[in-house]
Amino acid sequence: MENPFNEISERLERIENLLTDHHQMKVEPPDNEEEKLLNVKEAASFLGESVATLYGRTCRNQIPFYKRGKKLYFKKPELLAWVEKGRNKTVDEIQESVR
Repeated sequence: MENPFNEISERLERIENLLTDHHQMKVEPPDNEEEKLLNVKEAASFLGESVATLYGRTCRNQIPFYKRGKKLYFKKPELLAWVEKGRNKTVDEIQESVR
């Protein structure tokens, strides 16, 4: 008859090895800078605004953002698109569109 403690010991060793292998696997952040999520401070700095102003914009849903729990996240391409939507035409562009 086989010793049950040996079997338990072998199983625990396998589990430990699996956990060690899993722990050593590193998830790399995206290489593409555009896919990186910005936190509130980073987004405010990117836009040249204060954190308070950015919070105000999110409360009024004026700016694209993501929320997980109590944390807010932003994507650079979406922030750029939001800024570009506010672009004003130059005098030359207005005159050209009238012609």
